[in-house]
Amino acid sequence: RVLFRSIDLYLNETDGVYSRTKVNALKLIKKFPIAKKSITKLNSMDLSDHVALRKTYCPKARVGPVVPSTILHELLQIRSVLTHASVMWETPVDLNAFDRTTAQLRKTRQISASRVRDRLPTNSELEQLILHFYEKWENREFKRYPMHLIIMFAVFSCRRQAELTRMELRDYDKDLHAWKVRNIKNPKGSLGNHKEFTVSEECQKIIEILMRPELRKRFKSKTADKYLLPFSSTTISREFHLACKSLGIEDLRFHDLRHEGCTRLAEKGFTIPQIQQSSLHDSWQSLQRYVSLKKRKATLTLEEMLHLINEMQHSS
Repeated sequence: RVLFRSIDLYLNETDGVYSRTKVNALKLIKKFPIAKKSITKLNSMDLSDHVALRKTYCPKARVGPVVPSTILHELLQIRSVLTHASVMWETPVDLNAFDRTTAQLRKTRQISASRVRDRLPTNSELEQLILHFYEKWENREFKRYPMHLIIMFAVFSCRRQAELTRMELRDYDKDLHAWKVRNIKNPKGSLGNHKEFTVSEECQKIIEILMRPELRKRFKSKTADKYLLPFSSTTISREFHLACKSLGIEDLRFHDLRHEGCTRLAEKGFTIPQIQQSSLHDSWQSLQRYVSLKKRKATLTLEEMLHLINEMQHSS
């Protein structure tokens, strides 16, 4: 059985279990020559060739080059398929040989774990982004996406980009200040991994704005009655990237807003368990990379953000 067919079968048997990131990574792997290899004959040269290819631009897949951590991630996704084949289909794959090869690739620095990212938006960058999107919203250039509010909510909720667009209105307990997020990303599988996060006062204020009937009318979505933010996660990411490029903001990603939110909680003196109530990280080890401990000046408050978009009358 060749790898690309094994990937299809694997995705079919695990449909809905894993995150979109994992699924998309496996679908991308199908576009490379390694996908045509038999999983029972996959050898060190095949893996080495794939690593070398991913360091360059691949015309057929129209992607690349990528960093060593991305290549490692792809190899780990291939291994997950091989493991499934070995256990569930009783296919004679050589996992030991695969592990020896990846270990050597790590040793020679051809693949590596991702570095700890500590990029946080500055006050000026947040102001620029909020004003940029607010002006587009007011001028009707953005007819559906209130990106200025989405940015604020991402910071104060500490939610992942994909989670923002999956938050169901029925899961919000206003009295207990809690919102259940369904199918949260988890290495063991996201399906059924539902958890509640603590809704802060800042989040509550943003939710109240997002729930205004006159604002929601502009969403024009069939799922507006189901989700707080009935939008495309991919579009949110793309618009954020384009805005940063337009404003000259370098090396800032939408996911860094989650990092910003967690860091703000640490700066307020929240304990690790208290931060986890908002971020929903399973452990300090997984949370640690998102919390920057470097000292910085006072951060832009929600009231200051609301002032930028003429919402101060609603912040009291």
